[in-house]
Amino acid sequence: MPFSTLIGNDRIKKLLRRAVTEGRIGQSLLMAGPRGVGKYQFAVALAQALNCEKVKMGEACGDCVPCRKIVRGEHADVRTILRESQDPSFKKDPRSSQFIKIAQVREMCQQAQFRPYEGRRRVFIIDDAEWLRHEAANSLLKTLEEPPETSLVILITAKPFSLLDTIRSRSLMLSFAPLNAAEIEVHLRKMGKSSDEVRLRSRLASGSIGRAIEIDLADYCEMRNVLVELIEAVAFSGDSITLLSAAEYLGRKLEKDEFEKHLDALMVLLADLLRLKLCEADDSVTNEDVVERLERAAAALTVEQITQWTDRIEQVFLALPRNVNRQLAMDAMLIMA
Repeated sequence: MPFSTLIGNDRIKKLLRRAVTEGRIGQSLLMAGPRGVGKYQFAVALAQALNCEKVKMGEACGDCVPCRKIVRGEHADVRTILRESQDPSFKKDPRSSQFIKIAQVREMCQQAQFRPYEGRRRVFIIDDAEWLRHEAANSLLKTLEEPPETSLVILITAKPFSLLDTIRSRSLMLSFAPLNAAEIEVHLRKMGKSSDEVRLRSRLASGSIGRAIEIDLADYCEMRNVLVELIEAVAFSGDSITLLSAAEYLGRKLEKDEFEKHLDALMVLLADLLRLKLCEADDSVTNEDVVERLERAAAALTVEQITQWTDRIEQVFLALPRNVNRQLAMDAMLIMA
């Protein structure tokens, strides 16, 4: 996967190409940014560029033997360190750890001292680096303080400030931005998705190509229909029996994860209502396939009602860690809407 095949973050592509060309990569990089924006793919592309047989202007060819072996995870000089729970070989073991263990880091640090076996540069990619145990992070620090010239450590994280200050200070941090909807649409079209599906997925993705691909649209549309009906009940009838039934469904019958998914989706719908109410919709409505229903509801609601409803949902989110009674919270939110 040469840099030219990756989506978005063109500034970082340009920087990495130039650094490869000029031999200024260094020994430690911290790739930080939201989940699903392609940080791991950038790390693999960099490993390819550093070991490609036909590298040109900092860009790997993607076709030579080293490039193909790196993509398949078979190159002797390129290794990814994962949490046990993320490693396919551990997925069926309920005892697998959520953390990156000190033994994994010690082994990596030992290997980093050796010269490359078959390429020009050894590359170690630590994914989800925020899950380094404290002892593992301290072990890694020793390698970062005296980095071998022929090895590169790439830390990937969505939470850079959860890492030790000393690790951040010894690594060049590259800050990845969320992708825009147009960039995500291009990728989804290449995957053969239909136009309507592409537009909805790209707008629900929140800048993450991973999220755009993983969304179960059938499940989302079923959930959204329930929520649009709820909005219509608030906008047109205000029937307390209907609203209490909805509160019971959302607050009592859904598991916590599903409850949060419904609230997230409701927030997106309320944002669409506000855009429509303020006549700022143009091409920015997320749920444009149900825009006619949303337009009718927006016309029946005031800006104050929509913003107050949004504020109450945020209050519910803040209360969730305290194990708030979800049905009572929904009762209060819907009856007051």
